[in-house]
Formats: sequence, structure tokens, C-alpha cells
Amino acid sequence: MAVPLAQRAAQLAPKERAMLEAVGWPMELLEDPLKAPRNVENPQKFAEALLLEDHLEEVVILPDGLRRVGLSAEEALPSWLTKAMAEGSVLKCLRRLGPQELSEHKAALEFPDDRGVQREALPRPYPFCLWHGEGLAHSSMPEAWRDLQQRLSAAEALLERGELEESQLYACEMRRLRERTANAAAEAYGVTESTKSLCLRHGRDWLAHLAKWTLYWNCYDDGVFIGGRGSGKGLHVDQVLWSNLGKHWRGHKILVTWPAGAESARLVRDMGDAHFRAPLGKEQLEALKCARCIALLRPGDLFLCSGGVAHATLSVSDELTCTGYESLVAMHPRLVEHVLQTGTASGPCALNKGVMECDELKELREGMLQRLTALLQEKAPKTSELKSDGLGESVALPAVRLKKHLAEAAKQMAFDPSFAVLAKGAGVCRLLAASDRILEELEPSQKRRRTGG
Repeated sequence: MAVPLAQRAAQLAPKERAMLEAVGWPMELLEDPLKAPRNVENPQKFAEALLLEDHLEEVVILPDGLRRVGLSAEEALPSWLTKAMAEGSVLKCLRRLGPQELSEHKAALEFPDDRGVQREALPRPYPFCLWHGEGLAHSSMPEAWRDLQQRLSAAEALLERGELEESQLYACEMRRLRERTANAAAEAYGVTESTKSLCLRHGRDWLAHLAKWTLYWNCYDDGVFIGGRGSGKGLHVDQVLWSNLGKHWRGHKILVTWPAGAESARLVRDMGDAHFRAPLGKEQLEALKCARCIALLRPGDLFLCSGGVAHATLSVSDELTCTGYESLVAMHPRLVEHVLQTGTASGPCALNKGVMECDELKELREGMLQRLTALLQEKAPKTSELKSDGLGESVALPAVRLKKHLAEAAKQMAFDPSFAVLAKGAGVCRLLAASDRILEELEPSQKRRRTGG
């Protein structure tokens, strides 16, 4: 009898079992099929989960997916980074980088303190961090205090004072300090905006024109995360309640997610930034018991999860882990409803920390509104399926479902107070009219499908 995919996701190879037993987490939680991620067989199923389905409280994994969609480490990461990651710790990896890489990139270097709470290795404030003795350390540009060289120096100082254990250091959101030209893969389908990403290819480049059927997709300042065994990201909810497309290039890492809404808000309030490195305390164990999903990410996995729910990660392999994320807002009604709650001061999704600044949130909403308006005004091809035309294996999604999600998203945003203010009265009317028009156009095709005509 074939093993169900959800059950297969919870099964462990002998080496993986030994690796996880050494972590110190209860194995019954790690192997609980009710907390297992959803594995899919091919890029087609993954694209459906990404753009058509409600994945708010799921972790969806396509094993070996990075190779199948043209995003392997050799294709998507710069060679200087893949070579440096051959070292056994984040500190050793950063020490191997040249002056140019250190000065042109930035990352937050995080680690758990004695209380098990996430802490960051910070340099001295600008401009004092630029001075060593009687002269400038290197660049005197204002952003230089944020570069990898300054962060590495801060981590080295903590290590020397005995405040940091080398294996616990986690490099978060690694990206360029300054913009560069767009990737060739993005230019192939008309995206020419500059980027701060260090990735040479993105998941958006696989879906290409299909990726426009979202309200937001960030390839501008997406980050790469690198960690050694025992390092990871503490419990948090992203600053916007969006989805994350994950690319796990190397090592093994545990990803934990919790139920959306009130439970996530409670955990952030009571355990915000709590790390899950062993030995686990009573509060951490209780939190893991109520987790929605506990997933083991393996090298080459393409995965999908929500950043709008409480989540945490822990690297568990001896080799360094490397993961990249692209934030996006798909148009399934539940996902749109969830992202519209970003920044709320009351209600089940209200967060007491980590929310995007008001000006940035307004800019994000304006961008989403512009993207939605452009999609509504665009004449979609008169075909039953819309196909990807980018990297890797091709996929095709039913045009009717994409258009229906678009119409529903327009109505949801028109009735949302924050977006209604941005769109103004006439804009709200246009959104509702466009939504009604699309639904009316779809009604005959839906009737034909029901009658077999």
C-alpha cells in the first residue's frame, strides 16, 4: 500500500533520526503525522498550492523542487557564497569572504542569550564604528556601519568576551547594501527593476508571467539565512501577514508554525523571539505541543509557508544550512483577508511587536492597490489555462480560478477601510465595478462546465 504524502513527510531516514535525537526535542512531536507538512509530487501541484489554494496554516514542500524549477544553489547563489559555506560555522564562513563581499553586503547576526531570547551582534553606532585608532576602518559611506565587516567585528568581540557561542550564530536577511541591475531571468519576462537581492534567480522567475497573479511579490530585498547546528530564528510573526516562498539549499532545518490569529498573537506576546535550542523549558515544550506544523527541511526543498503566523526555525545538521525567502501575497480570499489585518491595533491578529512602520505599510498598500488595478485593467488571454514561461518545469493553471480570485480580491480591498482611503470614492467604485464585470464574464463558462457543454 502506498504511504500517504502527509505520513511520508513525517518519516525519517536513520541518519535524520540520529540528527534529530541529538537536538533534544521530543521525537513524538517530530514524527507526529498530524503536525507533518504537506508534500507534493511535482511543480504543478506546488504552483496550485501557491497561487490557488488556502495555505495559511500549512507548510507545503516539493522535495528536490529547487532543481526542478531551475533554482539549485549552483544556479541561484553567487559562487563566492557557496564556496564560503563549505566552512563549519557562520563566523568561519564570513571570515572567508573577501573585503569586497564584506563591504557590499549586510546581514543581521543573531544568537540566543542566556535567557534563550534572540539577540543581535551590533556594531558601535555610526560614525564611531568606522574609526579604528587614528583612521577610518574602510568605507566612510553612511551605510557602512551596516555592512558585513562591521557585523563580523561585533560578533568577534562578543566571542572574545565569552558572550557568544560560535555554533549559535545565525546570519539573517543577507543581501546587498546597494541596488544592482535586475537578474537576466527577470528581464526575460519584462521585469527590469533594480534589486538588492544577492540571488541570481528567484521563484518568481520560474512562474514568470503567472507570478503577476498576486497582489505582491518581493524580489527587491529578499534575504538569505545561514546557520550552524543549534542556530535559528526565534518565535515571531513577520512584519506583514504575507506568505513566504522558501528555497532550502543546504543542510537540515526544522520549521515550526502555529495556528493563525489569536494563538499566534498570544505566542508573540508571551514568547516573542524565544529560541528553541535545547534544553527546552516547560513553556517551549507546551508551545511545540500546540504547533500547527513541524517540518524538517531537507537540501533542495522548495517550500511554502505563511509568515503571517507565529513561526520559528532551528538548524539541526552539522553542515551549515542556507535558506532564502521571497515574500508574496496570493489572492485566495482567506490569504487576502489575513494580509488585510496587518497593522491592526485590536482583534485576534493584533501584535504587540514586530509590525511594519506606518509609512512603510502605507507604501506597501499603495503598491498592492496599483498592482491590483493594473491586473483588473489588463485584458487576460482568452484561454482556459495560463502557463508559466520561465525557468524549470512548466506549469499551467486554470484561468477561471485565477480570474475569480482576482475579482474577489478587488471586492475585499474595496471594502477594507485602509485601502478605501487610498483608492478614494471613485476608486472604490471602479474596483467593485471591475469585480462584478469579471464575475459576470465567468458565469457563462462556469455554467458550461457544470452542464458539460
